[in-house]
Amino acid sequence: MESLINLWSFELSKLASLLTPIRWLMLCFLGFHVPAFSEAVSARELFSDSKQSILQIRVVDIASGSKSAIGSGFVVDNSGLIVTNYHVIEREVSQSDEYRVEYFTNAGQAGDLRLVDVDVINDLALLQATDIQLKPLILAAQEPEVGMPVYALGNPLDLGLTVVPGTYNGILQGSYHPRMHFTGSINSGMSGGPALDAEGRIIGINVASAGNQVGFLVPVGQLQLFLDQHSKPDKGAADMEARIGEQLIEDQNKKFSELLDMQWQSISLGEAEVLKELPPFVKCWGGSNSSDEKSQFLSADRTCRSQDDIYLNSRFNTGSMEYQFFWLQADQLQSWRFYTYYEKLFQDFVPGNRASEEDVTNFECEDRFTGSSTGRQYKTVLCVRAYKDYPDLYDVLFLQGTVDDSAKAFVSHFTLAGVSKRNSQQFAERFMEYSQWR
Repeated sequence: MESLINLWSFELSKLASLLTPIRWLMLCFLGFHVPAFSEAVSARELFSDSKQSILQIRVVDIASGSKSAIGSGFVVDNSGLIVTNYHVIEREVSQSDEYRVEYFTNAGQAGDLRLVDVDVINDLALLQATDIQLKPLILAAQEPEVGMPVYALGNPLDLGLTVVPGTYNGILQGSYHPRMHFTGSINSGMSGGPALDAEGRIIGINVASAGNQVGFLVPVGQLQLFLDQHSKPDKGAADMEARIGEQLIEDQNKKFSELLDMQWQSISLGEAEVLKELPPFVKCWGGSNSSDEKSQFLSADRTCRSQDDIYLNSRFNTGSMEYQFFWLQADQLQSWRFYTYYEKLFQDFVPGNRASEEDVTNFECEDRFTGSSTGRQYKTVLCVRAYKDYPDLYDVLFLQGTVDDSAKAFVSHFTLAGVSKRNSQQFAERFMEYSQWR
């Protein structure tokens, strides 16, 4: 059977030939205390006005009849359409014969819910209730101004409906998929609940937390787009797996089209030139051991990674992008230690995303020694694994390191998760143009 490597038609020697020279004491007192009082009043009023429209979402294990996961949701129309996060109800998608979804209201009413649509890219899901009539919450027409108070509501840690005041800090700049920065506590169980402005309008949906009063919301605009798409006659979730696959393909095509069309720039690392940040796709960090007088060789590195993985299930996420560079330099007399470290470094690269054998095939790898037009000799490794449930999507791992100097070495590496072979090939070719020891 034709291997994935051959399917790729990746000619490592051809890729290697692309390595050509191209590179912010009284006023303060009032400021703290007056808003605190008004925020308490607003929080109380918002809780009173919206509590009947916000639900606890329960994922119930059918065999035991007990809830195995909880989240939050809210009503968005008079038909009983409910919004929550995809990650809250994912088991209904992947294990529908073992789990069911139900709601629980603030007044103690419970009932079954039917999953009708998903948006995995923005971690949203739509559920339908047929036995309740609750007043829907209103979607805000636009985002609030930065610094305005925002109130996140949900069911943290199964403690009952809770309102958490915080501050809106705008859209994250380092994320490809839009996410709002909320300064407030979003705890487990609040996922899928609404974040409201002072007028009680939905400005976002609770989705994640980084701790220390750093929370993230899906912007209301993304929810509006999802609702608009769902309302079209040919849209819905008759086949959830196919719907998710379509969304993943469409998202990565859009992402890589924008990525490959933008201007790329390089930055120096040792004697090499490496790819700079590609905002909003990735953020970069760097470091070295240059201040360590006991170090036996110089090691400088630069790591760049995307910030917005796409959740598919508890063991599988996708959509990530990562690239790394290492410059290593040692004295000639330390060459054997240098190569020992170099060899270990070369073996430590792993996929940039989480996946299990239930979701992906095993990696198929090909490695070879290649030369470049600059005279450098490289060891190049390419590994590919396929997604079992989503045809035409793959994880790709690329690694290349020089092997022609006993005291210096340059390593470049990237991983792409959930990408088509065409997009990975185009990325690899351009990546190598901006990642080389000249």
